[in-house]
Amino acid sequence: MKKFLFLAWLTSWAWAAPADLDRAEGLLSRGQPAEARAIGEKELAADPKSLRARLLIAKSALAQNDLPSAHTHAAELVQAQPNSSDYNALLGLLLVLEDRAGEAIPYLEKSVDFGVAEKKGPAQMASFSNTLVTGLHQAGQSGVALQRALEFINRYPDCGDLYLSASRLYRERNDYKNALDVAQKGLQAVPQFSSLYASVALAEAGLGHKDLSEKAYQQLQAKNPELAKVVRRVLDGTRKDSAELQVEVK
Repeated sequence: MKKFLFLAWLTSWAWAAPADLDRAEGLLSRGQPAEARAIGEKELAADPKSLRARLLIAKSALAQNDLPSAHTHAAELVQAQPNSSDYNALLGLLLVLEDRAGEAIPYLEKSVDFGVAEKKGPAQMASFSNTLVTGLHQAGQSGVALQRALEFINRYPDCGDLYLSASRLYRERNDYKNALDVAQKGLQAVPQFSSLYASVALAEAGLGHKDLSEKAYQQLQAKNPELAKVVRRVLDGTRKDSAELQVEVK
C-alpha cells in the first residue's frame, strides 16, 4: 500500500516554478530523487522561505523512503500555509505511511474541505478523497471509510480507485453482493480501470460463482498480468485477500 500511495502523489502535482526547480521536478518524475533533492536543498538554502523548494525536498525524500525528512518538511509547509489542501494532504499521507493513521485523519479531512474551497479539479479531489478513505480504514474506522467512499463515488464517479476501495471494504464485511455491484458500476463508469476486474473476480468467488470469477480473472490477466498473479493466489487460497486499501499509480 505504501508504495502505491506515495507514487500516486509524486505524479499528481505540478506548479509553475523557477527554472532550476522545473528541472528538478523533471528529474524527480524521471526517477532521480537524489538529484532533484540536491537542487531543492540548494534553492532552500538560498531562500529559506521558498515553499516550492521545501515541497520538492519533501517529495524527493518521500521517493527515497526517507519519511522522517519528508515529514519534517511537510509539517513546515502546513505551518506556513495551514489552509492549503496540498500541504495537508501530503502531511496526512506521510502520517498514514508512518502507521499513524489516527493522527492523519484531521489533515486528510482538511485536504478535502480546502480542496473544495480551492476549486480543485475532480481528479485531484478524487485523489484526496481516496487517501482519506485509506486513512480511515488504516485507523480502524472501516465503517466510516465505506460510508465516505460511497459518498465520494457520487461526487467523483470517474475515479476508479474509489470503486476499488469501496469493493474492498464490502469484501472485508463478507458483503460480496455489494462488493460485486460497486465493482461492476466502476467498470461501467471507468472501463479502462482494469484493476476492477480483480474486485469482480474476488467478489464472484465470494458468492460461489466460480465460472464468473474465472471469466473476470481472465479479463484481468489480459489487461494487468502482474496484478492477476496476486489475484490468482487469493483465488487459489494461498494468499489472504489483503486488508489494505491501495491507491493505483497513474
